[in-house]
Amino acid sequence: MLNRRTALGTFAGLGAGAAGLAAPSVASAGTLNLTPSVPPPIYGPRMNFEQAEKVMTQLGLDAIVVGQGTNLYHAAGLDLTATKMGHTPGVYAIIAREPKQRLSVVAPAFLFYYTIALDAQHSDYPAYLYEGPGGAAEDAALTMDDLPIYPDLQQMPLDSIEHERFSVIEQAVMQEAARPNLKFALARALRELGLTKGRIAGDWPTVKASIAEAAPDAQIVDADDALRRIRPVKSEVEITLMRYAAQANADAALEAARTVRAGADVRELRAAYFAAGAARGLKGVFMVIDRVSSPTYQAALRDGQCFSIDCVSHYMGYHGDFARAVHIGEPPATMKRVSELTGKSWDILREQIKPGLRFSEVRAMGKAALKSLGADFDISFTPHSVGLFHADHVGNMGSPPREDIVLEPNMVLSVDCPMGATGMGGSSHLEDLMLITANGAEPINGTGSQVVMV
Repeated sequence: MLNRRTALGTFAGLGAGAAGLAAPSVASAGTLNLTPSVPPPIYGPRMNFEQAEKVMTQLGLDAIVVGQGTNLYHAAGLDLTATKMGHTPGVYAIIAREPKQRLSVVAPAFLFYYTIALDAQHSDYPAYLYEGPGGAAEDAALTMDDLPIYPDLQQMPLDSIEHERFSVIEQAVMQEAARPNLKFALARALRELGLTKGRIAGDWPTVKASIAEAAPDAQIVDADDALRRIRPVKSEVEITLMRYAAQANADAALEAARTVRAGADVRELRAAYFAAGAARGLKGVFMVIDRVSSPTYQAALRDGQCFSIDCVSHYMGYHGDFARAVHIGEPPATMKRVSELTGKSWDILREQIKPGLRFSEVRAMGKAALKSLGADFDISFTPHSVGLFHADHVGNMGSPPREDIVLEPNMVLSVDCPMGATGMGGSSHLEDLMLITANGAEPINGTGSQVVMV
C-alpha cells in the first residue's frame, strides 16, 4: 500500500489510486479527469489581416512571405509536420497588403495533395503548386498528369480521403496551373499580385533567397519586425482559441496541484499537469515549480510548504499561461501574507488595465498597488503578450521585445506576479490571461482560486 511519502509514485500509468492523492473537484477520488470536452478544430487562417495591413502600411511593405512553421500556421492555418522534422521550408504563404487577394499559398504538388488538401478544402485562398525542387529549368504550365501524386489503380472505388485529396488538388491546378519548380510558382504568384517590383518581407533565409530568385527586381527585407507587430493583436479565430487554451490550461494546472501531498516529487507533479493538459487537447510546454524550471530537478514536497507553479501549454498552437501559489497544509505566516498581498495588488491592477497603457505603465501601476498595501517584498509585474508564443511580441532567435508596447483591443496580456525576494519561507507566483477590450480588460481564465490549498 502506498503511503503519503510515495504519493504519485505510480503516476506513469495514470492509475493514480494512491493514498497520497487528493480528490480533484472535477473527478472521482484518486483519479485525474481524463474525459473533458475538447472543442472541434478550427480551419483556415488565424492571422488578423486588418492588423497585418496596418503594420505593412506603417513599415512600407507590399507583402510578407513566410515559410517558417509557426508563421505559416499563423498565416494559413497549416500545421505541417515537414518543418517540425527539420526540413527546409517548401510551402510559402504570401500575405499581400492589398485586400483583393490577401492570402496565397505556394506549395509542392505532392505535399499539397497528401497533407494540405484536407485542410485547404475549408479555405478559399489560391494555391500555386509546383512539381518539385528538381523540376524543369524552363517554365511551363503543368496538368494533373504531370504531377507526382498517387496513381489510381482502379482496383476499388476511391475512399473519402482519396477522393477529397484528388478533388482539391484538381481544383487548384484548374484554377492556377502548376509550374515545374518553386521559382516559377512563386514568380507566377508574385506577378499576379503585382509584386515583382514591390518591397517584400521574408521570414527565413531560404524564403528570402526564393523571393530574390523569383522576383529579382523586388526589394527584400526581414519580416521579423512586421510579424512581432502583427501577432499581439488577435483575430476573432485567435481569440476563440486563446479562450479555450487559457481556461483549459488553468483547469489542468489546478487539477494537478490538487492531487499533491507531502512526499510527492516535483517531477510527478509536472507529469500530472502534462497529463491533465493532454486530456484537454493541450500540449505541455513547461511547468516551473518552486522557482525551478529544469525538468531534471528532483525534490520531495513537504508539509507546511508554500511553493509556486507557473504552467504553460498550448492548444492548436495558442498558449495558456497560469501561475498560482500552492500551500500544503499550514504555510509560514510570512508566506500567507505574501499570497494575500499579491492577490490584492493583482485585483487592483486588473481593474486598471485598459487600451492606451504602455507595458511600463502597467508595471508601475502594479508596483504602486503593492506599495499601497504595505508590502515589504517586491513583485515584478512583468507584462507580456501571449498567443502563438509564450511572449509573442518577442522576435525570432531570442531577439528582445520591441519598443514599449501600447495596449490595443484584442491583445491577450499576461502580467507575471512572482515574489522577487528570498528568505520569506517559500515562493509565490500569480498569473492570469487578460483580453484587452475596447474599454478595459477581461480575464479569459478563472481568477477565483488565487491560492491552492491542499
